[in-house]
Amino acid sequence: MAMASLSPLVHAVVLAAFFLRTRAAAQSRAANMSAVEAAVRDRALELLHGGGASQLVDVTLPSSLAGVGVEASALRVRSNALWADGVNATTGAGPSGVGFTIPPRVLPAPFARRVVIVFVRFVGGSNVTSAFAAPPGYALAAPVAGLLAFDASAGPDGARVSLRALGAPVRVEFKNLSSSSAAGKGFNATAARCVTFAAGGEVAATHAMASGTACAVTGTGNFGIAVRVAETPPQASASIVRARWWAWTVGVGAGGVVGASGLALSVAGAVSWSRRRRREEMERRAMAGEELGRMTVCGSRMPSAKVMRTQPEVEESPSWR
Repeated sequence: MAMASLSPLVHAVVLAAFFLRTRAAAQSRAANMSAVEAAVRDRALELLHGGGASQLVDVTLPSSLAGVGVEASALRVRSNALWADGVNATTGAGPSGVGFTIPPRVLPAPFARRVVIVFVRFVGGSNVTSAFAAPPGYALAAPVAGLLAFDASAGPDGARVSLRALGAPVRVEFKNLSSSSAAGKGFNATAARCVTFAAGGEVAATHAMASGTACAVTGTGNFGIAVRVAETPPQASASIVRARWWAWTVGVGAGGVVGASGLALSVAGAVSWSRRRRREEMERRAMAGEELGRMTVCGSRMPSAKVMRTQPEVEESPSWR
């Protein structure tokens, strides 16, 4: 009874521990992402402070975050120029970089007169990049790309703003996916999904690709491309195979014993029933005829009939005598 009452309590404790651990891991990932974002923002605002022209500059992180595997570039632009001309930028060295296309008719929300736009690429090699998890059944085909925007008029602690497109959407192009090792044998755009990540690195939304290797995105945030992976069944280990063989052998043996026992009981029951029927038939026939007595002969009781001998009578003498 005590063990039965403790079982729900143990389950509740295990579930609570799992929930707290998952929540703590999510909070840790969110804290890491917030630290990287704050470092990129501070460095970008410092480099572009007082700049008048729209010039793309590389953003280097401080030495404390030198090993996080993040490439970033930023530019400062007026809102009227962003609305009229848009912005085209590429981050990442080599042919596998990420291209950002901000079309005309885009405004910061909330409105800001000057905006610092930061383009980020998470190239891997740290706990921050591993925080981005693909949807179930998918794998990331390229490094995650981030698009951030800050109010440059607010000073060194510029508030983050979003980018609202009133015309064509903002596009993020992941280049040279066909030769990426994560894409497998080849990149198939019809089977790929564009992924939008939340602040903690979990998947917030997925949608089909716009065209080729580009994703149409809304606002700012972190984005990626995921491709479906083939599910391979787990290989059974030798111990599991032995355990299954032992269980199968025991089951077959137990089934044979039960079957043989059932057959023996059935035969014994049939023989007993036949004898009982024969005895009842003999008793029925005995009750139908004359009741016989019993006598003991050489230690065995045998049926006997009562016999009365005829009394002798003296015959009369013949006449000739």
